[in-house]
Amino acid sequence: MSEAFRLVSQTHAPAGALAPAETGEGHWWLAEPMEAGAPLAWLHAQPRIGLGRPRYSFHLGRVVHAAAELGLHQVQHTLQLGHDATGESELSSLYVNPALSEAQSQAVMEALLQAALEGLRAQRASQPDALVLVELPGWSDAQGRHPFWDGLVQPFLPSDVSAARARLGTAFSSHLGPLLPRQLIHTAFLPEAVQAVLGRPETRYLPWLQALRAIGFSDWRHLRIDDGGPIWARSLA
Repeated sequence: MSEAFRLVSQTHAPAGALAPAETGEGHWWLAEPMEAGAPLAWLHAQPRIGLGRPRYSFHLGRVVHAAAELGLHQVQHTLQLGHDATGESELSSLYVNPALSEAQSQAVMEALLQAALEGLRAQRASQPDALVLVELPGWSDAQGRHPFWDGLVQPFLPSDVSAARARLGTAFSSHLGPLLPRQLIHTAFLPEAVQAVLGRPETRYLPWLQALRAIGFSDWRHLRIDDGGPIWARSLA
């Protein structure tokens, strides 16, 4: 498959794309082959999120217990529900053609991410320090089950995660957030299966993680509230 491609922006979703959580002011960015053919990759860029309805996430923090006299140094991780992303920008609905080689995928994804960033900079020229966020789906097992959902979320919404997503639609986070505890959660009290996947992305999104890191994104220490997937961020500046 040729590495030559062009980047285009459009307001309508490409065929087969996952619907973004928000669409107001948003644009789709596509990497298309120079010759006729299906897009090589795409993503959706949303300049501001959480203004029409809250977008929830868990802040992954920590509490440190330390006392030199007792030889004590213990770190405990915590989860705090909130909507810290309100007003920030977002890249979502990430897709890359699995037929591309690893080198081709990285080149296409990095170019696509850079183009989307430039577009957001133009839209938010008066706010150069605004953040751009990317939510990556959390890890699931071979049967498609999410330990994070099963161990933390399901007690508050007794349903299969796929069924809940289908029922609640793109506003999933906004509907799910009010059902979850607002008190600080100490992860040590959660099942070990949940603790093991905090911030762990779905395996097929690891190439996107590599591309995000290459253009300056880093772990924002926030998690998706349904599957515990990581949220990465970088400044527009």
